[in-house]
Amino acid sequence: MSSNEERIAQWRARRDAEKSSRAAHPDLPSEFALIATRAEALATGDREDADGVLALVLESLRSMPSTTIGERRQVYDAVARGIERGVEHGDAQSEFAELRRRQLRTIVRLVENDARLDIAVTDPGYRPAEFDDAVGALLSGYRRRRALREGAEGSRLRRQALLSDESFTISVSEEDEGDLLYLRQRLAVVDAARGRRSIHQLRPRLDAWRALLRFEFALLRAESRFALLWSLLGPAVLMGILSFAYFFIGTHTILNMDVPTFAMIGGATWFMLRNTMFRTSTGFINRRSLHNFEAVTPAMTGISVGMVYLSSYSVVFPVLILGGYAIDLFTLPANVGGVVFWIACTGAIGLAIGSVFGCIAVVWPYFRQLGPVIQRSLMVVSGTFLVSEQLPTDYRAFILWSPLTHALQLLRTAYFENYTSDDADPEFFFAWLGALIVVGAVGQRLIRSRSNPA
Repeated sequence: MSSNEERIAQWRARRDAEKSSRAAHPDLPSEFALIATRAEALATGDREDADGVLALVLESLRSMPSTTIGERRQVYDAVARGIERGVEHGDAQSEFAELRRRQLRTIVRLVENDARLDIAVTDPGYRPAEFDDAVGALLSGYRRRRALREGAEGSRLRRQALLSDESFTISVSEEDEGDLLYLRQRLAVVDAARGRRSIHQLRPRLDAWRALLRFEFALLRAESRFALLWSLLGPAVLMGILSFAYFFIGTHTILNMDVPTFAMIGGATWFMLRNTMFRTSTGFINRRSLHNFEAVTPAMTGISVGMVYLSSYSVVFPVLILGGYAIDLFTLPANVGGVVFWIACTGAIGLAIGSVFGCIAVVWPYFRQLGPVIQRSLMVVSGTFLVSEQLPTDYRAFILWSPLTHALQLLRTAYFENYTSDDADPEFFFAWLGALIVVGAVGQRLIRSRSNPA
């Protein structure tokens, strides 16, 4: 092709570009319409970095008069106009469109600041000094929002497949495919070595329970040493507060119960009940990744967490009682079997209440924010501070509706030889316990499809 033909071809290309630019932006001068047309390509999403935006802005400033603020503003507006039209007519996601807008605003701010400081922004090789830090923060935020959106979309698709009883598949890279193939082969070898599977449905459940409990004990030992320490210090602190309050008003015995032991039983049992309830309820949410296993249900993950913390009090109570008795602070229990039984019953109702709370939290996530309010409300009616016999007869109904009060008064009846509760009713307590177990069992069946793996 001769030089004349090349010039003619270039002229025709420029003419066609100007025609298409004027058609797309009829209200702009031809020079700015060309800039806006070139900026439309920035909204396609091929590249996430801002180097292309910076290059277009600087090239447009070089090709147009840009000595005054008004002239530069016309260039910036043309680029913004083109990006917006590219977003409207393209298939860019809303997050990417917002990224381009923020990148352009940041570049305009940096370039305009340098231009007003008489820095030659149109010279070849110019680059704003703070460009990398400014646009790097924008890009990291965009990628974080995109990951959240993709995760939410994956959860929606997984939930839809679960409700439709369909298999849910995901795409993996070629490197991951090789790892998955190797993993399938190893699992086939392990499965063959296990022999024939049991036809009974109970065996997988028991194996899952053992695995969950071992897992939770390992987490507690590795990450929650302070939680174990606080299970000893917490009741001691609450016992000290209650004892000081009673001693301050000159009370050393409460219905033939010495105040330190009375406060220790109330404080330790309340801490056990509180930890069991709220660790169980949070286990429904925080252990969702374990629901990928077929034998694991939301109730199993929540109750296993609660059982681990409940089991820690099999050490806390003996340490507190024997330690306090050694320093002549506490008395020993009159009926050890009765004390153990009612402590176990209190832990059981804590697991049941925690299961109900966990089911509610799966359906209504904001319910977890109400935990402190619920905790304080239950503490008032748990019998931690007093027994119902200390109140006038007309006011006893305000705390006797709570099964926690009945459990703690029956526990104190078993512990102290000279105290027998006239108001505590074991049948009332077990009726509440049975009702809570039924509600928790029904609830975990209803929310199983909504408690998707994380």
